[in-house]
Amino acid sequence: MARLAGVLILVIALLVTGDVLARNLTGRTVLHSFEISAYLFAAALSLGLAHTLATGGNIRIDVIYALFPPALRRALDLLALAGVTALGLFLAWFGWGLALNSLARGVASNTVLAVPMAIPQMIWAAGITAFGLVGLALTLRHAVLLATGRLQAADRLAGIVPDGAEVETGEGVAR
Repeated sequence: MARLAGVLILVIALLVTGDVLARNLTGRTVLHSFEISAYLFAAALSLGLAHTLATGGNIRIDVIYALFPPALRRALDLLALAGVTALGLFLAWFGWGLALNSLARGVASNTVLAVPMAIPQMIWAAGITAFGLVGLALTLRHAVLLATGRLQAADRLAGIVPDGAEVETGEGVAR
């Protein structure tokens, strides 16, 4: 999904470049890149979210977080994963509702292209669904690791430390 998101960003760049060249050479917009790139960007964003969550590529501000005791950090990590999961599943639920409503009503964009809105909405909803499901899997895995006392694995899953780094377990430092 992340690779597909990257390809979509490349397609956006090519469409915009083509439209800029066409406007400068012919004085007309040919590709309607503004509308198409908006749909592609929404799809790329939603498709990339699951990968970002799974790889820990999200931005973290750990200045105060690092001062907390390990048990509190782990609880906050679980809460954060659960919150992201709830948000993803909430957006997926309403995204699919919107897409299916657009499909049933035959809603199309109010532009020259008249794109059936259900198509970009379903692609967006599919990406958000993947994001929610990846979040759910990570949340459940993190909870199981914490419950079974596998704290280092839970810390790695939450993206606190890279593999092979030292982890404070509350009983000293472990590798």
